Amino acid sequence: MVEPIEQIGIKLRLARESAGLSLDDVVFRTQLPKSILGALEAEDFSVFASPVYAKSFLSQYSEFLNVDARAWLDALEPGSFAPGGSLHPLLDAPRAEAAPEPAVPAGGGGWFAVIGLFGLSAALVYGVMASYEFFETRFAREPAGEVVPEPRIPEAVEAVSATVLPKPAIQAQDEEPGKEPPRAIIVR
Repeated sequence: MVEPIEQIGIKLRLARESAGLSLDDVVFRTQLPKSILGALEAEDFSVFASPVYAKSFLSQYSEFLNVDARAWLDALEPGSFAPGGSLHPLLDAPRAEAAPEPAVPAGGGGWFAVIGLFGLSAALVYGVMASYEFFETRFAREPAGEVVPEPRIPEAVEAVSATVLPKPAIQAQDEEPGKEPPRAIIVR
């Protein structure tokens, strides 16, 4: 005969109250959510998505309060948990019959599929290489060693620009020909 397990929620609440701690104190010290602590003390295991979560939170909380919860931790094995909060084994529940496996068509084209994937991969590599060559030739920079002549401005335009645009007077006063301009001083 299976011996009954003590109610863990009552043990946890009594241990917390005997230590003089409120739920807020325990939340602050353990960083466990208040809703989780309340669910553990109420023995409401339906709030947990999995028995792994329930087992982890119960282990942390019982360790903090120095409560022996080994029997409950053993009862919270993944196969013994029902989402409705029940901790009874599901062995008595009727099992659904296994659905027949769908038939796989014979000759699924194994070699043809391999050859097709190989061809697709080769086409993809060729396309990438061709695109690279296209962009390389279209947008390539000129080599650094080659000197490109400046575009030549017609003499008539040079003559007009020289007569139309006189040098600013400020430039003539501030700059000496052939001397570098002063550097700016940055103060932080």
